[in-house]
Amino acid sequence: MLKSEARTFFLKKRKSLSPQELLKWDDLLLIQLQKMDWTQTHVLGSFLPMEHQNEPNSLLLTDYLSFLIPDLKLGYPIVDSTHHTMQFFPATENTTTNTWGIVEPIKSMPINPSQIDTFLVPLLGFDVTGQRIGFGKGYYDKYFENLASSTLRIGISYFEPIEAIIDTHQFDVPLTHCITPWKIYEF
Repeated sequence: MLKSEARTFFLKKRKSLSPQELLKWDDLLLIQLQKMDWTQTHVLGSFLPMEHQNEPNSLLLTDYLSFLIPDLKLGYPIVDSTHHTMQFFPATENTTTNTWGIVEPIKSMPINPSQIDTFLVPLLGFDVTGQRIGFGKGYYDKYFENLASSTLRIGISYFEPIEAIIDTHQFDVPLTHCITPWKIYEF
């Protein structure tokens, strides 16, 4: 399947979910997350959910991880649409919303990318090899391309993978894992 076709397919599926399904599937995602080994996670890059896109509730997952890992340092991205880059900043109680409707932390001192050992990655869908289908801007791939290969990149998806994305390119950085409500995939 082409990325553009997969993007349309998964957006339609996600937007069709009822509020009750979203709550249930977020709880099931948390159950799967609890099965993973988090002993090597000290600095976690995550995302703030776009509720208008029916995105998984990452805050439920990060709240659990903050409880599990008392000294966990948590960061969220701020996108620079002019330079097509992003940086991660420490979590704060105050947030702002960018021009795309994405909630972001307040800018402060960015977290050095080499410090982040684990990422919870937003996505629309993924394939059986760990290729991610996002919104098509490439921000995560650009950020991930310079990280150590040992850095965990864990996608969070409501849906099971498709067989293959046929138009991947050399700059796409695959996930190391993906969590769905029913299974943990390791690539």
